[in-house]
Amino acid sequence: MFLLLVAYALLLVYGSLYPFAWGTPPPSLLAFLATPWPGHLDKGDVVQNLLVYMPFGLLVVAARGRQSFAVGLALAAFAGTAISFGVETIQQYLPARVPSLVDVAMNLAGSVIGALLGALVRRDTPAGAGLLRWRDGWFHHGPLVNTGLIVIGLWFLSQTSPLVPSLDIAQLRHALGNLYRAAIDPSAFSSGKLVVLLCYQAGLGVLLCALLQPGRPLLRLYGALAAAVCGAKLLVAGRVLSPELLAAAVLAMPLLLALRAWPPRALAGTGIALLAAGLTLYELMPSSAAPYAYGFNWVPFEGQMNGLNGFENILEFLWPTMAMACLARLAVPFHRQDACAVVGGMAVVLWVFVLEWLQLSIPGRFGDITQVTLAGLGWIVPWCVPLHSAKGWGQTRRV
Repeated sequence: MFLLLVAYALLLVYGSLYPFAWGTPPPSLLAFLATPWPGHLDKGDVVQNLLVYMPFGLLVVAARGRQSFAVGLALAAFAGTAISFGVETIQQYLPARVPSLVDVAMNLAGSVIGALLGALVRRDTPAGAGLLRWRDGWFHHGPLVNTGLIVIGLWFLSQTSPLVPSLDIAQLRHALGNLYRAAIDPSAFSSGKLVVLLCYQAGLGVLLCALLQPGRPLLRLYGALAAAVCGAKLLVAGRVLSPELLAAAVLAMPLLLALRAWPPRALAGTGIALLAAGLTLYELMPSSAAPYAYGFNWVPFEGQMNGLNGFENILEFLWPTMAMACLARLAVPFHRQDACAVVGGMAVVLWVFVLEWLQLSIPGRFGDITQVTLAGLGWIVPWCVPLHSAKGWGQTRRV
């Protein structure tokens, strides 16, 4: 967990200092502190600054699990502020960036919010104790299973970010109207998108089945999760509930009903195949966007730093390979896990690189090394999680 925290902190610094085009700083490096507070705050910029520091705050609290929650909260606030203040100061050497005290304040708030969410994963807080009792009753024990639950959370966040609900009735009516028009217009329905979403939904359901305790109702929990995502898409500003997602969520349920009786390794292999097929089809689908004039992007995260769409893109590409790695590690025998981690990692990186390179000839798409990097990171993380918990739960049970 500590290594993941360090990696995320380095990513924050990288994103804050990109594109590293250095210039001459002002006479005073602290001049930005005297900048008047703006009369209007851009909502997208505020949400972005909050969201990118929330995982940092949560990781600080999770990594300092042996200390009290109050200490973890204080460390998250201090560390988030220190990193933000440091990069805002260095940004004065970067003409392309605009240092702001508002960014420091939003990053501090994001770190604190993330740390407060971290209370949900600690047994020394009332909220965490209650949630973890529910988690222990429904899911297998162990850090690897916890990683699988994080994957499901990443998928949920990728579908519902920026998590800013709109209570405007007119917007809700407009969203339902768009859904109705798309449902009755056959030309607006994309069969390719339906297949991609069905593969993703079924693969996610297989992962959920692998994590559940025996006897727990898989379809009821999966249905509640899918309904929560569909409802959030109607309420969250900027998100669209598509008929393809509704159809995929419904069609996945009978498929999961049939798959859950399969042997554990066959079930895990099927889940990996479904997720791999969904990612492959998604990568090879044409886009309605205007054609790009440039070729393969070799700069990591260059296209993900300009707004919330980039944050969503990172989440959308990270969770499928993490889910595949979780299923593989749950099913592969212990003495073969090192080989599977290395060979599988190389195969995933090569596979996604080929898909990204093929996008150079697909209308509206372009290759990006960021997607290759995210796929590799997504595969690596579950293999770095210990099989034994600090509380002596023992080895994680197989699927």
